[in-house]
Amino acid sequence: MEPRKHYFAKIPTIAIFIVMAMSGPLGVLLFILKGIDQKVQKEEQEAARAQGDYRPAPNPAPMPKTPPFPGQDVPTAEQKSAKQWHKNIAALCTIMGAVFLFAGVTDAVDIIGAWQILPDPGELFSDIVMAIGGGGALLTGLRMNRTRKLEQLLDKVVGERDNIPLPELFAAAGVDAARGRTAVKSAIEHGYFGADAYIDNRTDTLVVRGAAPQPKKPAPAPAPKAQPAAEDEYAALLRQLRQANDAIPDPVMSAKISRLEEVSERIFALAQKDPEKKAQLQKFMNYYLPTTLKLLNSYDKLSRQRVKGENIQKTMFEIEGMMETIAGAFEKQLDSLFDDDALDIAADISVMESILKQEGLSGEDMKMPGLDPNDTSKTQTK
Repeated sequence: MEPRKHYFAKIPTIAIFIVMAMSGPLGVLLFILKGIDQKVQKEEQEAARAQGDYRPAPNPAPMPKTPPFPGQDVPTAEQKSAKQWHKNIAALCTIMGAVFLFAGVTDAVDIIGAWQILPDPGELFSDIVMAIGGGGALLTGLRMNRTRKLEQLLDKVVGERDNIPLPELFAAAGVDAARGRTAVKSAIEHGYFGADAYIDNRTDTLVVRGAAPQPKKPAPAPAPKAQPAAEDEYAALLRQLRQANDAIPDPVMSAKISRLEEVSERIFALAQKDPEKKAQLQKFMNYYLPTTLKLLNSYDKLSRQRVKGENIQKTMFEIEGMMETIAGAFEKQLDSLFDDDALDIAADISVMESILKQEGLSGEDMKMPGLDPNDTSKTQTK
């Protein structure tokens, strides 16, 4: 005997909740009919088993489950439970939120329409609260559904890889880092990547199985290239004087420049030998010598003009005359470097003269024994 069909037993509970939100009595009636039908179905099945002619409804044969192999993403029981709970809550919030939102808005519209006849502020407030709560639940359910879909997408992107950098994962999924990291953490809790998955914060990598990749060591900095020795300040100035001398063909000017070179070289030699003398050369180094080089370069530029007018000739003549003055100034600068030495030497001479006078060894007091005709100390009477 074929088992009887039980249509009320197959009605989903969520569908009954929806009907109940729209019509309470009808929803209660469906609940009662569903319970009665399920009870009758259960009694028929038990009676059929007792008689031995029970034939369950044909279902497709389940596919044999293959045992997990090493490396396969196998979530724990807790992860499976969390995943299923997340799915159920999302569905419940979505459906119930939509039902309460629809019911609250509909009832509020009806009350507002009948406000002039039968105003009921308490009922209107309850309907508004129900609509707001339903809307919040609906948004929560939709957001949870989007999160679940994103978790599934991330799982597809990861595939069979043992690990994947999070920036690469987010780029493939098309999400920003903040939302993507939150979704990855949620997917780990729900077991999408297996029981051993975690985020390695050192390398910013999702590790599905195995060891985390080692962070790349920074490449050693290239050895600095040997820089050529910087040209000495004094040598640079002498080189510029020499270049100016080579560029000016006039023999008179060349002789004057050579004189400047010689004096400058002696000044620099003294400064290198005694660094304390460099303090006396500040104005010479910062003004006199740079200005001299500027005048020489201007002279060279004017001398190369094919047509030399009155202004050019006058300027060149003034520079030529100035070179004599500059050479004299350079020589005085060289002589001034010996001021301290001269003072020290004069002081030493003065001190020595004083000591010699005190000892009677200076001037006429300084007599060699046997040379004074009046000295009879060593005369022997024969």
